[in-house]
Amino acid sequence: MPWISARGSDKIVYNQCLKLEQGKILRVESFKGDRWIEIKRKKEDEFEITEKGYNNTTYVVSSKELKTLLKRLFEIEFPRSHQVRISITS
Repeated sequence: MPWISARGSDKIVYNQCLKLEQGKILRVESFKGDRWIEIKRKKEDEFEITEKGYNNTTYVVSSKELKTLLKRLFEIEFPRSHQVRISITS
């Protein structure tokens, strides 16, 4: 997926995560590429989120917790970004 507007992109990423196949990785990165978030679907209802940038942390959450965590991470990692890039890898 190409560049998308950072405003409201957490909702787009959340919807993409729900469609993500097991073992695939969705990566969201800033324009400069120095900050990124990777979301990997581990099980049917379990996601592993790796945050690299302001904080370097790994979270394991259910799909219910995913939406609120994504919103919080986007506010922390991409506070002044106008565009983010989304890519899916295996």
